[in-house]
Amino acid sequence: MNEEQPATLTKTESQMRRRMTLIGVGIAVIVILIIAGFIAMIAGGIIDEVRDIVIVLLAVESLLIGGATLFLLYQLIKLITLLRNELIPLIRSAQETVNSARGTTTYVGRKIVEPTAKAAATAVRLQTMVRVLFKGK
Repeated sequence: MNEEQPATLTKTESQMRRRMTLIGVGIAVIVILIIAGFIAMIAGGIIDEVRDIVIVLLAVESLLIGGATLFLLYQLIKLITLLRNELIPLIRSAQETVNSARGTTTYVGRKIVEPTAKAAATAVRLQTMVRVLFKGK
C-alpha cells in the first residue's frame, strides 16, 4: 500500500471488492458452462439438430421483426396524416390572427397615433410661437 492510501479498506470498498469478485466468478462459471455445453453437443452429435432449431428460431424472429417494422410504418403514416390534418388549420388560424393584429395596428396608427402626434406637434409650435413672441415682455 502507498503512504497516501490508508492501510485498511472502508466498509464500502470491501463490499464493492466482494461484489466485483462475485460478478467475475459468475461470468467465469457461465463461460465454462457454455464451453462445456458446446463440447457435449459436438461429442453427442446433436449439433446439427441445434443448428436447425436455431435457423427456425431466426426465421421466426425475422418474421416478427418484419411485422413490427410494418406496424411502425403504419403508425408513422397515421401520425403524419394526423399532423397534416391538425397543423394546417392551426397554421391558417395563426395567419388569420396575425393579419387581424396587423389590421388593428394599422387602424390604431391611422386613427389615434397620427392625430395625437399632429396635435402634440401643433401644441409645441404654439408654445414656441408664444415664447418667441412674448420673450421680451
